[in-house]
Amino acid sequence: MRNKQRAESKEQRAKLRYDILLLLCSLIPAICSFACKSVPKIMEQLPSESGIVPLDKGASAYVIIDVAGARPILEGISYLPMADKNMKQMLDRTQSAAMAVFMPSSEETRRFQLVTWGSYPASGSSIAFGANKDWVRLRSLFPRSDYWYSEAAQMSVVVKPKLAYVLATMTKAPRNPMASSDGIKIPDGFFEFAGGSSLSCWLPDPGAILKKTLNDMGIPLEFPAEQLFICLFPEEGQKYTAQIKIKFKFIGQARILTNLLFLARRNFTPPPKVAASAQDGAAMLPSLLFANPAVQDNNTVFLKLPPLSANDISLLFSLFSL
Repeated sequence: MRNKQRAESKEQRAKLRYDILLLLCSLIPAICSFACKSVPKIMEQLPSESGIVPLDKGASAYVIIDVAGARPILEGISYLPMADKNMKQMLDRTQSAAMAVFMPSSEETRRFQLVTWGSYPASGSSIAFGANKDWVRLRSLFPRSDYWYSEAAQMSVVVKPKLAYVLATMTKAPRNPMASSDGIKIPDGFFEFAGGSSLSCWLPDPGAILKKTLNDMGIPLEFPAEQLFICLFPEEGQKYTAQIKIKFKFIGQARILTNLLFLARRNFTPPPKVAASAQDGAAMLPSLLFANPAVQDNNTVFLKLPPLSANDISLLFSLFSL
């Protein structure tokens, strides 16, 4: 009798082990899938090669930067941490960058997220950040993605051999700067329009910014734009020419905007020149937009602005309080 009970107990334990093993085998695909989704993919290819920028969703604008060509602009933008020695050293080693610009609100605490491509020796960067008492190394939930954080700068930084991430926030809460998804797809036709530019950007919701810009200029209309690209092309004397492309769904919408801009340009009186100040960005914008006539090509409107200095561009960036 006891031998029979032992045999049954042994059989039950064997069955239990088999059931546990079967359960674990069934969970392996789900665990692997979760791990793959949880760990951000480090995309070492340039955006022009991959067609993707490894940044988070939800930004108001996405910017592609040729760092060498746009260096005078970058050094004049107030909300970029150019005074920080570590950040300046990183920029010196950077060839290209992409930035997501977020408009702060009660729900959104991010200011901007930056990813750069260059040559960053991991050991050297660790020594540089570790030697600065303002920066501390924090653990991350993702493997091999610990990051440096500065409460004073309200910034987080991850440095890899070929690329680096920077995240600036409105709060002092540490946050991993790496992209939490596979990235953002670059719109069709963007690089064809932006080729050779020092700095270029597109807006995910172009209708909203177009409406605000027109309303600020006294044109209370709303246009459902599908694309809005802005590019800065280098000129002699460290100046840049901005070109704007606005694409609509229908030709009639492009025609209406072209005619409105023509009428506004004809009736526009340039304001007297005053000393440069942070408020001059708003006063400068209509003068720039009306400097040349808008050109329509089917369902697309093109605008070309006069050459701008890096200081002029910095004033325009001051319109966006980050």
